[in-house]
Amino acid sequence: PTNPRLIFAGRPTHKMPDITWTGGFYRIAWAHEAGRLVVSPIFEDIRVATRLSRHVESWNDRFVRLTVIEGDTEYAVCCYQDPMVTGEGPGMGVYKPGLPRIAGYDQAKLLFLERPPLFQVAFASDYARMDTYEQVSRLVSPARCRIISQHDLRRQEYYYERSASAKGRNL
Repeated sequence: PTNPRLIFAGRPTHKMPDITWTGGFYRIAWAHEAGRLVVSPIFEDIRVATRLSRHVESWNDRFVRLTVIEGDTEYAVCCYQDPMVTGEGPGMGVYKPGLPRIAGYDQAKLLFLERPPLFQVAFASDYARMDTYEQVSRLVSPARCRIISQHDLRRQEYYYERSASAKGRNL
């Protein structure tokens, strides 16, 4: 599909900058750092984790968006630097759909709502062993953190979340 254009006074002004979505990670880890919740995608492939961490290192926290998209039994996590605000070219974001809404999520959700969380890319050579986990990016403090429902994706303000969701299961 073509990239939508912004409309101003009935005329298209420019194309929306695109984001390359990175998935392919095992799960989301919910941890604590300095009294705040940390949302970490856990990658098994160190090359993918390292490539993403290079992008995360260049992110300006003021333009980073972290969104949890809730469904009835599952949720998705979406994090990216907003290219409309930064004016930079195509960016890279993280999207993971199909995460089960279990007790751990409900506890993390309360912390998420209480105080905005941090975001950090992590790698684990063996998911079953916590001693193999390592952080591969800095802690990012997203300027905008929100929890929305899947129905909210229709709204224009969630254009990038909708874009990630459309590519969703192919990541």
